[in-house]
Amino acid sequence: MKCPICGAAELIHDTRDLPYSYKGETLVMAAVQGDFCPACSEAILEADESKRVFAAMQAFKNEVNTSHRDLD
Repeated sequence: MKCPICGAAELIHDTRDLPYSYKGETLVMAAVQGDFCPACSEAILEADESKRVFAAMQAFKNEVNTSHRDLD
């Protein structure tokens, strides 16, 4: 299937570690399964995997926000 975002390449089904950056801090989410575009780096995830990744991102944002408040 071609990437629905850029249309430039076929998606590759794979398991990858995905970095997520927020306020200068970076989290690496391990073993994310999905379809990845080699052209634009977009990831298309199944619903359960998307929920897991979103929950990890939200927890990380909360952690970063809390640690930044401690510095004020």
